[in-house]
Amino acid sequence: MISATEQIKLGFSSYGKAFKVIVSNKMGKLFIIPLILNIILVFLIWHYSGNLSDWLNTKITETGAISTNWAGFVGGATTVLTKLICFVIFIFLGGSIVIMCMSPIYSTLSEKTDTFLTGRQFDFSAKQTMKDIWRGVLIALKNTIKQTFFIALCFIASFIPVIGVIMPFIIFLINSYYFGFSFMDYTNERLRRDRKESARIISKYRWLAIANGAVYTLTLYIMCGTFIAVFTGGISTVAATIAQLEAEKIDNSTGTNINQ
Repeated sequence: MISATEQIKLGFSSYGKAFKVIVSNKMGKLFIIPLILNIILVFLIWHYSGNLSDWLNTKITETGAISTNWAGFVGGATTVLTKLICFVIFIFLGGSIVIMCMSPIYSTLSEKTDTFLTGRQFDFSAKQTMKDIWRGVLIALKNTIKQTFFIALCFIASFIPVIGVIMPFIIFLINSYYFGFSFMDYTNERLRRDRKESARIISKYRWLAIANGAVYTLTLYIMCGTFIAVFTGGISTVAATIAQLEAEKIDNSTGTNINQ
């Protein structure tokens, strides 16, 4: 099994190769779809947050607690705060939302990368494709629940003297691992590995997953990161596919059984 240091190096270096694969394989057009879907997603959030604020304003008005003179101010403040809260939630959970929504595209990117690198062809099946999409959504949803739980624990621990100082770094590692997990699982699902086997393999390559997911996580940390995450996620998927295929190739050449 390749060492933790080798996994980290491979995880980061695969991003440089990912750009070359995307260009050489003319995969850039697949990134147009995530752009359109992201615009639709942002529009829906804006639209329904507006509906929510209207509903809240109606309820506030019905209580009669607000005088006519203050009704306009309170209504405007409610609208702004509702939209702001919705977007904060979107930013917090945006990384996972993007992965769930983009699962069909990311799965296709991973498959094309595999074919480009190994020459393997994968037969198309509408039924299997739907199963793969559903699996990707379930993986992302399950990881989101785990992420939220562990991050909540880290947030509580951040109030403990001394230990609290390292909690932001621990949270970063947690996010990186679970995002990297989702990107690597596309390769495992294509090779018909069940979720338990996939989790076992990714656990063995945990540092590769962390290195791969770290780039995506850093994107989310910058301003408006969620809005460009659809692109970073696609690149991360290609990079994860390259890195995992290379890692398994190295281990197979040394006689290492990755399934143990």
